[in-house]
Amino acid sequence: MKHKWTRNLSLKLLSLVVAFLIWMLIDNIDNPLRSRLFRDVPIQVINGESVAEIDKVYDIVSDETVVLKVTERKNVLDRLSQNDFTVTADMENLNEMNTVPLSVTCSNAAVSWDEIEAVPSSMKVQLEQRKQSEFVVNVSLTGQPEKGYEVGRTEIVQGKTVQIAGPESMLNRIGQVVASVNVTHISNDQRLSATLNVYDKNGDAMQMSRLQVKDSSGALLAENSVMVDVTLWEVRNDIDLVAETTGKPLEGYRLTGVSVMPETVSLVGTKEALDALGGKLTLKDKISVDNVSESFIQDIDITETLADSDELRLVTEADPTVAVSVQIEQSGDHTLSIPLSNLEVLNRPEDMTLTFSPADELLVQVHSEDQKSVITVSDVKASIDLAVCTEPDIYEIPVQIVLPEGYELTSDVNLVVTAEEQEKLPDEDGQDMEE
Repeated sequence: MKHKWTRNLSLKLLSLVVAFLIWMLIDNIDNPLRSRLFRDVPIQVINGESVAEIDKVYDIVSDETVVLKVTERKNVLDRLSQNDFTVTADMENLNEMNTVPLSVTCSNAAVSWDEIEAVPSSMKVQLEQRKQSEFVVNVSLTGQPEKGYEVGRTEIVQGKTVQIAGPESMLNRIGQVVASVNVTHISNDQRLSATLNVYDKNGDAMQMSRLQVKDSSGALLAENSVMVDVTLWEVRNDIDLVAETTGKPLEGYRLTGVSVMPETVSLVGTKEALDALGGKLTLKDKISVDNVSESFIQDIDITETLADSDELRLVTEADPTVAVSVQIEQSGDHTLSIPLSNLEVLNRPEDMTLTFSPADELLVQVHSEDQKSVITVSDVKASIDLAVCTEPDIYEIPVQIVLPEGYELTSDVNLVVTAEEQEKLPDEDGQDMEE
């Protein structure tokens, strides 16, 4: 038996070597050794407190991601993803050049550390003095409460300011600290959690992981969040706007009317403040008509009227500007509103559809030397001749006004008429017929 195993031993060994080489050749053809790049793999910083122990903070000045080059068999590479790799920078290994060597591990046991190349192989940092400053917190609202309510007041439970500690260069860039509160569908006063976000002076979000946020007393805020008390106010619509005047028009003229456009406004406020208005809001600024001899329009900012109240404001996104129209007439002048239904229409075409503008009433301005006389709408006769409206077009037609004795028109009265052909519908025989 022993003789059979040792017979032609060199030939047998050669056969094993050849078989192994053939296996290696086949394996390299079917499952070759290749390299694959994994880009933008994030770097995890560990033991950052080791820098804090020397009253310093670090700022990463190089890229915070790396490119990994992995060299392995094809079947292994095909099963890998970026999530299989962990790249760490241990701050305890910070050297005199302010660089930290990177360590890379792979969750796939088939990949060893010497088969992974990280580019770059280290992370560059800059050490800075640690600084702490105080910042005011602004509350930002997202979402909308239930219909009929708006947020009236917000108050941060931990205080209006926070203490932020971090690299001096970062603190110098801070422009705003915002507590974002979601008020979607709330219908009563609530205390809600709000996440703090820090923005630089350009409005870009800053990296919160580099900062420590504390309340005004110095206590560290868990998860960078605060509690906000949200107070809802009632929305009340159709509050009448009232404008008052001061002074007297020029001699021989009189004030005949003051109107506000729009006539009403929607306000938000506490129930007590809204009830106290009694359904109307009188504008703070009085309109001066001193020595005025003609009508005019003046814009007024409602926010100036509401500025003295801490419990009232305009609804969100409302236009704060209203127009106050002041009508001044010469003594003896009268302005009458003649309903269009009082207008006598002559020679109206039967085959045309007519649209009038204005559609409700005509303003007729008249003058009388007798300032004590009174004229009413029933004293005025108005008529219009539509004989010219035989073709589709837009016509401006004078209105004939007949006034009582002692009165005269101060301006012409015209009516804009749009004439269109009436649509025709086919009759039962297929012939067109007028509606």
